[in-house]
Amino acid sequence: MSEMIKINIDGRDIEVEKGISVLAAARKANIDIPTLCFLKEINAAGDCRMCIVEIEGRRGFVPSCNTKAEEGMVVRTNTPEINEARRVVLDLILSTHNRECLTCVRNGNCELQTLAKQFGMQEIEFEGEKIAANIDEISPSIVRDTSKCIMCKRCVAACKNIQTVSAIDVAGRGYESRIAPAGDKSLNDVNCVFCGQCIAACPVGALKE
Repeated sequence: MSEMIKINIDGRDIEVEKGISVLAAARKANIDIPTLCFLKEINAAGDCRMCIVEIEGRRGFVPSCNTKAEEGMVVRTNTPEINEARRVVLDLILSTHNRECLTCVRNGNCELQTLAKQFGMQEIEFEGEKIAANIDEISPSIVRDTSKCIMCKRCVAACKNIQTVSAIDVAGRGYESRIAPAGDKSLNDVNCVFCGQCIAACPVGALKE
């Protein structure tokens, strides 16, 4: 039997299994924390920063997806400061994103679009340089569009952790970082098995059948 601990989330005392994340604890209590790069049991890198929370006694915000719940922890998930920080994160993601949503295969079924609506994003404050559109459609079953990639790395995690193939990974550093097959080749020219797990993992329209 799992050892249980008690934590407080948004004023509610909750008993959860020791060792689970703050995000998992919140979800067990039906407390919504937005996520983007998180994929249960596959990817919990905390890269997107959408799932940030405030923990009493700690400086700044922490990603709830990879922060372990601890006995007596007091967590806040929905303060004006946290939501403003999430809005800035969304703004920065959208600032470089290909926002031609009406013609996108994921229109109406896009996690980024859903979050933009949830946070009432009407204008982009920090308009950035758009990511170049590199369309890889050589393979028989998968089309990859770099202009729609948000660097969540869910496809990388799915390829590595589910299929154990690692046909795609992060290439480059800093602003030059991108998700790509080895050597920036087509998926058709690397060890991709065309299983479609990367498409299922992608929250936007960067990968499609």
